[in-house]
This record gives sequence, structure tokens and C-alpha cells, in this order.
Amino acid sequence: MKRKICSFLLITFMAASVLFSCFGLAHRSLSAGTVPVMADSRESIDIPIIMYHGITGNSEKEREYVISAGRFENDLKWLEQNGFTTILPSQLVSYVINGAQLPSRPVILSFDDGYCNNYTLAFPLLQKYNAKAVIALIGSQSDISSREIYRNPESCSLSWGEAAIMVKSGLVEFANHSYSLHEAQKGGRKGADMITGESFDDYRQVLIDDLGKNQALIESATGKVPQVFAWPYGAYPADRCADSVLKELGFDATFVSYQHTSSVRAGAPETLYGLGRYLRTPDFDITTILGG
Repeated sequence: MKRKICSFLLITFMAASVLFSCFGLAHRSLSAGTVPVMADSRESIDIPIIMYHGITGNSEKEREYVISAGRFENDLKWLEQNGFTTILPSQLVSYVINGAQLPSRPVILSFDDGYCNNYTLAFPLLQKYNAKAVIALIGSQSDISSREIYRNPESCSLSWGEAAIMVKSGLVEFANHSYSLHEAQKGGRKGADMITGESFDDYRQVLIDDLGKNQALIESATGKVPQVFAWPYGAYPADRCADSVLKELGFDATFVSYQHTSSVRAGAPETLYGLGRYLRTPDFDITTILGG
């Protein structure tokens, strides 16, 4: 009988030791942040991207590139009620590169130009609904806004301090929208597009200098390097010769202005370039874009 009791106690002790050891490993893994990310079994995912610009507190001031805060809030409500989940570009990149899990119906909300009303009017609504967004910022305008004492709330740009606050929330990431190339016809150039007759080497240097400067400024302000370049005016070389330069600068994805839903594939990083977006206007609403 004594022998049986001793054997039982020995087995119990060994089992407890194994469990304690496993728990200890799991605990260390959790505390070290090395828990594996759940994999997404889907080979490809359709990713609708909604493109906003300015937000106004006065519905009478709505126009093509400006919608009211009330209309934006209704968009957030509709997305939530219809099973969509807002994600950040970094999450999309992680799915493509690492196979990381995405929600069943992901959508990206993007804001072009980086207006200060994105902070004063859109950001509180993102916080209210725990929604995520990416803002394509023009560095030269944020430089100006950061120096101004009195700003026009209808048209001013985000300051670098406001950008930092938004990123710290975990709800916002910033894309690069050029430092000072966002002009319709600067020296014959539309946005960051190539000028007819311009050599590739000269064009490459324009992108390296301008976009590289904006990358550094955004990283300095927010602590994060943008993964996305949003083409100003949606204008880019038809032969896509700029893609190699953008990859050289470290961009994982690019946004264009063609209104369609792009499909990205796991393990295919090239599918992150040229992602289409739908321009949200007062007349082109979220139900039309994503289906009622």
C-alpha cells in the first residue's frame, strides 16, 4: 500500500512540475510579446478604401471634397451596423507579408491632404466609435500650420503636434502625400507625376528628395515611418516606373484615385501597389459605395 501511495505522489508531483513549466513558458512568452499572430487562411482579400478630405461642422458648407461631421458619423454607424471593421494600412501590409489575421469585412478610411479639421472634427468621432483611419499628410503645409498662431479652422492643415496625438491613440496612421509636390501644374508637373521629356534619373531624384523629406518629418513627429504613399491627384507615370523608387524609399503600398475595390493576395506584396479608392462626396454615399 505504501508503495502505491508513493508512486501516486510521485506521478502527481511530476505532472504538476510539467504543468508549472508549461505555464511558466507561456507566461514568459506573453510578457515578452512573442505570442504568434493568428494566421488568416484566405488567399486573397478585397479591400474597399473610402477617400475623405475635409470635414465641416456646418452642413451648408458641404462640397465635393468636404462632408459634414454628421455625415461622417453616419458612415461610421453604417459600417458598424453592416459588419465592416476599419483597419490600418499596417494591418493590411501584415496580412500580405506575414499572413496575419484580418477581420471578415475589412475597410480602410483614408483622408487626403491632412486638414486640421481631421483632428478637430473627425478624430473625436474615430475615438467615439473606436474606428481607424489613415491620413495622407502634406509636409510643407504641416510645417506652415505648426508655425501659425491663428489658423483658419476651415482650411488649415494639421500641426505636427496634432499628428503626434492622433498616432498615439492607436487609431490613426499617416501616409506620405509629398512634402511640396501637391500642386496641379508646378513647372508642368501634376503632383508627383513625371514631366514629359524628363529623364528617369532626374525624376527619381525629385521623388527621393521630396518624399524622403516628408518621411523623415512624419517619423520625427509621430515616431512611425509611413508605409503608404498616396499619389497627389492620383497622377502617376503610366509605365509605373516610379514604383521602384517608392520601394527604394521603403513604401509597402500606394493609394491611387481610381474608384474600384482592390484585391490583395497573401504573399504577393506587389498587390499592395495601386490600391483604388472611392471618393466620398455628399452625393456618393457609403451605401452606394459598399452596397446597401
